[in-house]
Amino acid sequence: MEGAATRRIFIGGNWKSNNTVQQTKDLVQNTINKLSFDSARVEVLVAPVFTQLQWAKENVSSNVYVGAQNVSLFGFGAYTGEISAEALKDIGVEWTIIGHSERRTLFGETDEVVLKKTTRALEQGLKVIFCFGEVLAEREANQTIDVVNRQISGLKSLKPEHWNNIVLAYEPVWAIGTGKVATPEQ
Repeated sequence: MEGAATRRIFIGGNWKSNNTVQQTKDLVQNTINKLSFDSARVEVLVAPVFTQLQWAKENVSSNVYVGAQNVSLFGFGAYTGEISAEALKDIGVEWTIIGHSERRTLFGETDEVVLKKTTRALEQGLKVIFCFGEVLAEREANQTIDVVNRQISGLKSLKPEHWNNIVLAYEPVWAIGTGKVATPEQ
């Protein structure tokens, strides 16, 4: 397509609920800041735990993005344990992960909640890594396409300008920690 911009390769690392402050410092100083890549072709992001976001933002190489692992459905207010898009932006965080399988399965985030969080984050100026994918039982029941369609169908409601600020991350949940791997055909 003539005139169309080519999207860069996107590589993101979600550190989940791992690492002490010292472990994060060691990882950033000894590994992340020593990465060599062409930032015109590749975007790299790390997502440490919330308590280490600001330190990471201040210490990670300027060619590596720092993202949040989650964002609240709400703005500032009485939402204990939540972190708003406004608070993330205040410390210079530009990206957030939304819809991760652990948020869906362990914390009960529905497709509706994931879409609302995505829309709000985008409206507040954050970029979003939108996660979706099926669990093993759904895969074995040949429901993959139905599950994926259900999870992403709400994205049709996004404004056209939001699509420059979203990365779709297919995550076959059944392949995480199970020893089962997808074949090229899958």
